[in-house]
Amino acid sequence: MRIKICGITDVRNALAAAEAGADAIGLNFVGGPRQIDLERAAEILRALPPLLAPVALVRLEQGMVPDDLLEFLGQFWVSHVQVYGDVTAGSLVVLAQDGFQAMPVVPVRDERFAGGVNDWLSRMGGRRPAAIVLDAYDPDRLGGTGRTFQWDWVAEAAAAGAMADWPPIILAGGLTPENVAEAIRKVHPYGVDVSSSVEFEGRAGAKDPIRMRLFVDKARAR
Repeated sequence: MRIKICGITDVRNALAAAEAGADAIGLNFVGGPRQIDLERAAEILRALPPLLAPVALVRLEQGMVPDDLLEFLGQFWVSHVQVYGDVTAGSLVVLAQDGFQAMPVVPVRDERFAGGVNDWLSRMGGRRPAAIVLDAYDPDRLGGTGRTFQWDWVAEAAAAGAMADWPPIILAGGLTPENVAEAIRKVHPYGVDVSSSVEFEGRAGAKDPIRMRLFVDKARAR
């Protein structure tokens, strides 16, 4: 089970995530209380230990990564991008052509969530995103809501064959050390993504090493 700890805001938290056993960290360039600027991101990226993968959270503008961020990601060889905003089959193809491993975020509103993804895949000319992130839907926030959705919707869609040709699934949205094992049993994702539930209470972006380790242990328990 692959584990990403998202909303990393400084070097200390990045190193604590690695020590907890995370496979990847998320750097938020989209918005909200965990958004960081390029200077802070550079500090984190320079300090990362080997084999801890950075993932950039990016809002596409007219289907493209903003120029300043595009240059920055190239400078630090950050290839995995978790994309929000104007996500289309065409924008995903362009990202792939530019060498990015795109992970589009799909807000799960109801049991019909798979239809839009299948439309993307049918229009991509055989290319595929690196993964698909399934997150809770919130009309006012792109992510980091701390809310779950009905995991049974994913299990039902998979059983009906609606996800047969999908790339790997990353499950996000309200996961905690207390519920992640149940979520994995129902969804069988390739990986899980956590942020707010592994933070000190009331301190957005300040990760709790004990909570991070507990999340990792519960996610990987067999």
